[in-house]
Amino acid sequence: MSPLKYDTENDALEAFQPILQEHSQWFHDLLNRLFYPEENDLSTELRKPTSFAQWVVSSNSSETIRPEIVERLNALHNDLFNKASALCDNAMKTQMKPEYKQYRELITLFEEFVFHVRRLEKDLLAEGSGFDSFIGLRSKNMLLLDVSREMERLSRHGKSFCLALARIDRFKDILKTVEKSEADGYIKLIASLVKISMRSFDDAYYMGDGVYALCLKQTDITGGFTALERLRKELEYQEISVRFSAEEGKPLSMSCCIAEPVIGDEVEELMKYLSNDLATSDMENTDTVLKYRELSALERYVQKN
Repeated sequence: MSPLKYDTENDALEAFQPILQEHSQWFHDLLNRLFYPEENDLSTELRKPTSFAQWVVSSNSSETIRPEIVERLNALHNDLFNKASALCDNAMKTQMKPEYKQYRELITLFEEFVFHVRRLEKDLLAEGSGFDSFIGLRSKNMLLLDVSREMERLSRHGKSFCLALARIDRFKDILKTVEKSEADGYIKLIASLVKISMRSFDDAYYMGDGVYALCLKQTDITGGFTALERLRKELEYQEISVRFSAEEGKPLSMSCCIAEPVIGDEVEELMKYLSNDLATSDMENTDTVLKYRELSALERYVQKN
């Protein structure tokens, strides 16, 4: 397979359309095999698209798009094809269609792959890659736009998602105690743990001052809470000790606040509520996960788990 040559962002942009067209046809053929196995020769391998693999090779070699973005989209693509391969193997063995849960997982991965390809296309046309090169996460300038899109998907298709804030505990004290390079190291470490803790199609942003925003897609608050607990566990495994002034070293920890938006929520208002709740927790306990739930337009509360 000879990689295409992308000398400019326009060249890379032109490659997105064949990727979407080829994968759309592949997905149609895949569903036909899965749901009508008796009408298909399952012993023959389903033809895989090649356009995306060419795009990955060409993007990496030409450096028109940051490697971290290519890597992330490639991980989502691999998840999609691994799920498809597993379902095809099962269909060949059982001659039966997938269970509904498996079908929904496949649909989710395909929809998110298409969504992320289209979003990257829009990012390149608008303000570059939408990527924070220092942290390795999405740019905070893209947060409101991205979450607004999720709100639209919620309104149109009922696709729930969670919005969360995660904060390094006592970050201001850390800045007073350690060198900037060491503080930056903590910031980047947490960013890497955030990426490990999320699924390939979730999004995360560094907001500054030791605070991260996470957009956890196609999940309810229970699934989002699980993701945050996974993040905190990943940090515990690191066993990092931080010394605050004359105090003895204490474990580096995080506190989080999570919400499951409902139709009609204003993104900026919801972010403000989450920030306020997280700030309130800073005066009480650290290393906690808070759940924000809107009971009505006038009633809201934070429940500690």
